[in-house]
Amino acid sequence: MVLTELLIPEDAIGGVTTVGARRIGFLGDDHNVEQDGSDLPAEVFEAFAGVDLIVHLGHMGVRDQLARGVLDRLAGHAPILAVRDVSTDLQGQPYVTPAEGDRVRGLTRIIEAGGLRIGAVHNLERPPGPPIPAPAGGIPAFAGLDVRAVLESKFGGPVDVVAYAGTHRPVAVNAGGVLFVNPGSPTWPKGPGRVAAERSLGTVGILEVGAGVASFEIVDLGHLAAAAGRA
Repeated sequence: MVLTELLIPEDAIGGVTTVGARRIGFLGDDHNVEQDGSDLPAEVFEAFAGVDLIVHLGHMGVRDQLARGVLDRLAGHAPILAVRDVSTDLQGQPYVTPAEGDRVRGLTRIIEAGGLRIGAVHNLERPPGPPIPAPAGGIPAFAGLDVRAVLESKFGGPVDVVAYAGTHRPVAVNAGGVLFVNPGSPTWPKGPGRVAAERSLGTVGILEVGAGVASFEIVDLGHLAAAAGRA
């Protein structure tokens, strides 16, 4: 898929949103089929019990179906923020999904919480800003990059944490003093032990922030289902 500069909206960098959250749930790439998000697994809500904020990192529908009803479902459990993303229409052409007030804003945006600036983006490889390659293995390729300079261009300012999606693989790695995290996919996971292109219970992530320090936990939804006797 080729994304031309003509497709990049002027408000691609979504600016800064300051929140009082300390425990933040992250998900992305659920690719819901139902417009109301009713096919999002119950285990996602179990994993996010007690979070102060939920951030959706994009690809919550398929093709022309945005399936943003999932944001309404998530908002019943905690405040919700999301980013725009690049999808494909029924003819296979790329398009940028629309903004929706402050709830869905920017291809990139910054969330300030716990003394940290968290950059949220669906795909590290796409604009705005220079690409950060994210190979099939899921871990970004930082060789030869001035990481902090690239991130300032991509997010419109410095960040301490980058939360991204797109690879369907959970990741937590530090580069250039920045923590990069990926919650994976709750419904179409990839990686060791996973079956390619098969819907199954995957992962979400929880970021805890406070006093300028962050920690990230990857939650395996299959383990939650097994513990509840549903697997």
